[in-house]
Amino acid sequence: MRAGFRRYFGQAPAELAPMLARLSLLALGCNPASSEAHAQPAGDGSAAQVASAVAEVAASASSAPAASAEPVSAQAGSSGAPRSHAGDGVVTLSAVGDCTLGDPAGSELAPGSFHDVLAKHGGDLAYPFSGVRALLEDDDLTIANLEGTLTTRAPRTDIPFAFRGRPEFAGMLPLGSVELVALANNHMNDCGPRGTDDTIAALEAEKVGYFGLGHVDKRTIDGVEVVNLGWTGGRDEILGEVQRAVRAHKRDENLVIVSFHWGIENEHAVNSVQLKLGRGAVDAGADLVLGHHPHVLQGIETYEGRTIVYSLGNFVFGGNARPAELDTVIFRARFAKRDGKVVELDHELVPVSVSGHRAQNDFRPVPLEGSDAARVRENLARYSASLPR
Repeated sequence: MRAGFRRYFGQAPAELAPMLARLSLLALGCNPASSEAHAQPAGDGSAAQVASAVAEVAASASSAPAASAEPVSAQAGSSGAPRSHAGDGVVTLSAVGDCTLGDPAGSELAPGSFHDVLAKHGGDLAYPFSGVRALLEDDDLTIANLEGTLTTRAPRTDIPFAFRGRPEFAGMLPLGSVELVALANNHMNDCGPRGTDDTIAALEAEKVGYFGLGHVDKRTIDGVEVVNLGWTGGRDEILGEVQRAVRAHKRDENLVIVSFHWGIENEHAVNSVQLKLGRGAVDAGADLVLGHHPHVLQGIETYEGRTIVYSLGNFVFGGNARPAELDTVIFRARFAKRDGKVVELDHELVPVSVSGHRAQNDFRPVPLEGSDAARVRENLARYSASLPR
């Protein structure tokens, strides 16, 4: 199924560029609270400089990717090009952010918890992704970050909280058309090594692929080998390991995607470690870099002709019943072989809310339209414009 995705995109309204140019805003900053805390915006900066940068992004949104680091506006790629189809040599990928298919261990029976909401919907495993399934079916591969364990084992006692869902919750992923998940994150060991093993076994039982923690996912889509690598990337000293792995797998005719769990929670600003690792992965040959962990959206840039998505935010996120920020996106990119090399043809984003209800997380992401979608695009343009050149 490929019909239906385009209606949620469309080019940003023509009046968006001058509106962005008129914005007088401060550089965003957030209190780096825990993944369950409510971020409180704070900070200062040069409004004139940021507004000028946003105007530049809006003005150049339709231009071809540059060979150096350039911010990419949220509406880039939504030019009305037809979706790829099986057999046409085009690989269409979708990526979403943090998916916690469960709750902080011990809170499963609390009113409004992930388990509670699921029970109120008859235990239907299709429920969490049902608002976006039609979109995620409209691609060749959907990648998510699995932020938590799928096990019945007790959580570790040396951590403040642990994310845990039942093993059968792995079935939510194929029912939502999610074929591949990243394991490299700070919650995959919440129930110890056996909890991680249980999670992998649950994924395998549902035929869901995984990568990270030493695992590599390789698959062939429409004649193109797609390789996914992943790291928990909060330390720049892992760059050498990342680059060696990328070089070991990268060939002209294949597609290598690197995912990082990195950055500061609840911060829209990208830090120096993210810049070093993301651009370093591209320098080694990565075709696409995906990021998660901050639980909020961060900027997107084109660096040496490749896209770096610094944070995809939350998606189906059972870790917080009342998240301070609901905005997220589905990132989609198309790749194809040209003159023997795999290149990105275009990319696009669909604005999404992690919940259909504003006051209480219902753990069911839904697409945004109209002014809400415009707000997400506008914010992403600002985050992208603030990235160091």
